[in-house]
Amino acid sequence: MRAHEGAANSCVVCDEAISNPICPDCLAKKMRNWLDELDPQLASEVDGFSIEGDTTCLFCGHGMSICAHCYSMDVYEQLAVKNEKLAQEFVSRFDFDLRKDLKNFDY
Repeated sequence: MRAHEGAANSCVVCDEAISNPICPDCLAKKMRNWLDELDPQLASEVDGFSIEGDTTCLFCGHGMSICAHCYSMDVYEQLAVKNEKLAQEFVSRFDFDLRKDLKNFDY
């Protein structure tokens, strides 16, 4: 029964335990607020989404199943294609261990 509980609180993308329970919708709001000051067009392209899960978001209280790392990596990859400088700044603000996974990140 213990293994099932752990699996229920794992990210559906990376299968790791969700250690920063902030859902993609709440993260997207924070990311859009930051991006809106720098590039409103890019900000409008950041969308959250919801996949129900057993982990509760700290901000909105809804169930979630995608970790902050995986969602942030997805947004980073979209930004990097359009504006590398903003993508690097994004990593410094919304890290969630992204730096460990990015090999060509220049500080």
